[in-house]
Amino acid sequence: MRPFTVNGDLWRVVRVRPGDPLLVDRTGTRRIATTDPSDRVIRVSSEVYPPLLDRVVLHEVAHAVTMSHGLLGPIHATVPERLWVPVEEWAVQLVENYGMEAVALASEALGRPVCVRGLCSDRLE
Repeated sequence: MRPFTVNGDLWRVVRVRPGDPLLVDRTGTRRIATTDPSDRVIRVSSEVYPPLLDRVVLHEVAHAVTMSHGLLGPIHATVPERLWVPVEEWAVQLVENYGMEAVALASEALGRPVCVRGLCSDRLE
């Protein structure tokens, strides 16, 4: 998979074996994918294939977006620590689900691909 940049941060997506200890998140739960801000690597189990792979990578990239844009600090400052994980997941799902819909609808309204901050929706197809 190709590296990508978010807000100046270079991220990589790598496939790892299903039992890799780096697929255990900070709550101690084994996952099929994790996003690590310390090394900016998204790790995805090699057992995940399309179409689930697309959904998983999109979700993890949304985590990278929230991390690289500094959204975790305000979340942590606003809600009690016991709510950090669920609120972070809510924010990621907001970016993941509604961001794509907003871009598609803006493109439809304009009758052309939307280009914002150097990114154009036609590059996503």
